[in-house]
Amino acid sequence: MANVNVKRVKEQCDVMQDAWSEGAKTVDFNGITRVSFKADIDAAAVADDEIGDLEAQLKLKREARDDMYAALDEKRSKVGQGVAGNADYGDDSPLYGAMGFVRKSERKSGLTKKTKQS
Repeated sequence: MANVNVKRVKEQCDVMQDAWSEGAKTVDFNGITRVSFKADIDAAAVADDEIGDLEAQLKLKREARDDMYAALDEKRSKVGQGVAGNADYGDDSPLYGAMGFVRKSERKSGLTKKTKQS
């Protein structure tokens, strides 16, 4: 099904329902009763409410997951510091490098010599 501008359709249906209720309560149009039209509007509103609840739950789940990853990142850093500070391994050990850290022997000095451009 094509993308539908839900907000626009909802607004138009509300306007139509209000006008239909005021101007022709008992008249059916093209085989559609006002009552069945109103029931469809109400069913769509229930679906909107359910979607809102699910989106709120998803937001909470994502925030909880992000908190877990933040705590995990702190632990990851502590493990790296532990390996670097361990006498048997240190910050130049293959284990340190295998864990994704830059080994001391592989670090660049950071010293750069700037050249003058003429």
